Amino acid sequence: MERVVKGDRFQLKWEQLPSLPDPEGYAGMYAGACGGGLLVAGGANFPEKPLWEGGKKCWTDKVYFLKEGETAWKEVGRLPMPLAYGAGVSTPEGVMIMGGTTPEGVRSECYLLRVEGGCVVCEQLPELPVGLTGHSAVLCGDKVYVVGGSSLPGEQDALNRLFIYSLSAREWTEGPSLCGRGRFLHQMAHDDGRIYVLGGIGLAANEQGKPCRDMLREAWRYSEQTGWERLADLPRFCAAAPTPAPVWGGRIFLLGGDDASRAGIPPQEHPGFHRVSLAYDTRRDCWEEAPAPAVGRAVLPCVPNGKRAVIVNGERKPGKRSNEVWAIDWEGGEA
Repeated sequence: MERVVKGDRFQLKWEQLPSLPDPEGYAGMYAGACGGGLLVAGGANFPEKPLWEGGKKCWTDKVYFLKEGETAWKEVGRLPMPLAYGAGVSTPEGVMIMGGTTPEGVRSECYLLRVEGGCVVCEQLPELPVGLTGHSAVLCGDKVYVVGGSSLPGEQDALNRLFIYSLSAREWTEGPSLCGRGRFLHQMAHDDGRIYVLGGIGLAANEQGKPCRDMLREAWRYSEQTGWERLADLPRFCAAAPTPAPVWGGRIFLLGGDDASRAGIPPQEHPGFHRVSLAYDTRRDCWEEAPAPAVGRAVLPCVPNGKRAVIVNGERKPGKRSNEVWAIDWEGGEA
């Protein structure tokens, strides 16, 4: 299935790839490119009955691989533990996955996944300095940058810390903290040697002193030469869009996610996440509307690769997943 989505200044082609074999699909998966194909792992869903009917959330340790040109995903092994809601990036050596949660709590473990002889090889890497969930990561040069997230379960905290992993030295260091609010479920991207942190969810105390969600529109850019720079705010709130976000034509694309316009609607009545997107012009420091995505999804990974990006599963609406996989191709537009 193909859908060409046109805007005033951009054109994207959405193509549905083979769906994962689990009919429920997952949120909070890890994904990346390796071995001439796509590798996805982990995630969580409600396999027995929906969230609003008291369904129990279940984590998975399954790893799937879709070789380029093939028409079905293959289960190629298991993670060391059921794991979800961490961060993953493609590296020259394989797919690096970092932190997340298990049913027991927040984790700091990191692994490098690759496929050899039709089976996944899971190599343990140095752990994150702290356990993290809801964080985001991006590869820029030979370093992986991890920003934000929570170190406690159940949205009790939101961090603004920056951790940097050197692929060559295989070690973590801590960089200068994000100058803005701590956040989770934010979007990240990289362009021209700089990383970007966009939107997300912060926490603020309510009248009873308990943390509650605070929808952030801040945008930030970082490089080791210039440090943190505040950018133009997002025109509207955006969290949990596919990340790392693709960069095409000098613009970072936030393809869907949660814009909070349907917050407070009971899950059983929720119509699904809005099909809306934003594009940030990295040269002009401004935002513009982007073509509506073919599907509305949140809490899902993105695998950018040149003029193509792939998004995997995610939530259709709170508590309801999708097993669909979509490729988005940059068809060009005004630069």
